[in-house]
Amino acid sequence: MTSYSCCLILLLFTWNTAAYGPNQRAQKKGDIILGGLFPIHFGVAAKDQDLKSRPESVECIRYNFRGFRWLQAMIFAIEEINSSPTLLPNMTLGYRIFDTCNTVSKALEATLSFVAQNKIDSLNLDEFCNCSEHIPSTIAVVGATGSGISTAVANLLGLFYIPQVSYASSSRLLSNKNQFKSFLRTIPNDEHQATAMADIIEYFRWNWVGTIAADDDYGRPGIEKFREEAEERDICIDFSELISQYSDEEEIQQVVEVIQNSTARVIVVFSSGPDLEPLIKEIVRRNITGKIWLASEAWASSSLIAVPEFFRVIGSTIGFALKAGQIPGFREFLQKVHPKKSTNNGFAKEFWEETFNCYLPDGSKTSPASTSFHKGHEEGLGAGNGTSAFRPPCTGDENITSVETPYMDYTHLRISYNVYLAVYSIAHALQDIYTCTPGKGLFTNGSCADIKKVEAWQVLKHLRHLNFTNNMGEQVDFDEFGDLVGNYSIINWHLSPEDGSVVFEEVGHYNVYAKKGERLFINENKILWGGFSKEV
Repeated sequence: MTSYSCCLILLLFTWNTAAYGPNQRAQKKGDIILGGLFPIHFGVAAKDQDLKSRPESVECIRYNFRGFRWLQAMIFAIEEINSSPTLLPNMTLGYRIFDTCNTVSKALEATLSFVAQNKIDSLNLDEFCNCSEHIPSTIAVVGATGSGISTAVANLLGLFYIPQVSYASSSRLLSNKNQFKSFLRTIPNDEHQATAMADIIEYFRWNWVGTIAADDDYGRPGIEKFREEAEERDICIDFSELISQYSDEEEIQQVVEVIQNSTARVIVVFSSGPDLEPLIKEIVRRNITGKIWLASEAWASSSLIAVPEFFRVIGSTIGFALKAGQIPGFREFLQKVHPKKSTNNGFAKEFWEETFNCYLPDGSKTSPASTSFHKGHEEGLGAGNGTSAFRPPCTGDENITSVETPYMDYTHLRISYNVYLAVYSIAHALQDIYTCTPGKGLFTNGSCADIKKVEAWQVLKHLRHLNFTNNMGEQVDFDEFGDLVGNYSIINWHLSPEDGSVVFEEVGHYNVYAKKGERLFINENKILWGGFSKEV
């Protein structure tokens, strides 16, 4: 291969990743590289690309503290594995983690980076190019969050059989292995949740409801399954509306008019927090009260929605939450984050600035996304048009435990634990390759993959046959659809008497393993409707 050809290929790869500057990724070298996709921001700024000049990458806006905590869970798991004397000994895991900004386009930019690097790595350019900064292939990707985003990513990764383990994408469509060949997840699919919603409505003898769903691969299939279950139980549906965070004002007004004019007092919502937020803001503005909200897990504990300002209108919320897990040592790890010390984490600087509402005067440019101002513990609600010019300089001596943000909300680790479990699933698949005995392997004639030259498709094969015990003593194995079956907690919104924040009281659970009629348990004595009434 000529030097020119080598440089051309490397140039194409560089162009693909140019949109992600040093402050927009977390990256660390290792023998084996894992990719990560996390929503460090809630969205992107609207920008009209008139194409009079070279298009620029869109800016990410509205900082997501939980998204950063989820990213930290991946890094923590990798560091823990690298310190283990028994799991992948004498090997080091590295990572390349990008911000999806909660959008398909940004997620695909990152995914193309993974794929492009893998294709370059497969050409063995080191032999010809004298590449001093060689980056190994990404053998698996942890992410993404939203089902619509994971669907787009899965279509691309599946072409190259690169395993994708999502921690939060629950759409039942993703269980289709004919379409999503390399997709797996550590969150239950929505088939059971939709059934559980119908069971709750039947339990309370509600028979006249409205439905709202996000207009994406999460909301549409989820609410469709719910309608099927509702019909079997003779539950009548007054209206069915679709929403999106990209809906214009007129569309939002039309949906709110339907809600306001409906006689249905129970509203079933299959949506994420960002998609639901514009609708709730308008409902609050109109002061539409007296409704009971049945929430899917994607927004039931969302810090975008569960805030005191909204409580007087949607305080009568009951919904689903994923089963919480335990991660010993994670809280201390979260407290150690610092822009000067977290040198491998390019997101730490903006996290510090958003947490303490200051800017770091170190000469490096703050991400364009730093336009939101931190207010208490309200994730993303302080978004504005400010810049670091309106903030005092950070000292670097600020105390992370002195402020309340969703980042340090350690009460229930749900998505964070799913991230942790996703990383360990990949590590155990690699461990199975590492300890494979020739003649007993999963490949042709019982052969084993070479851990030093392992390829993504070989890791996928082992993930499909995975079986290990997690740190909570539970067996982990993906079913034929790449899913883990799990149970749900049922939560009810309360107002904290200490600080007036919204807290999530566990009032029951749903066991998908139990017999029909025995799956649902609700403790009505714990439920408060609207924050004060025990009467349904």
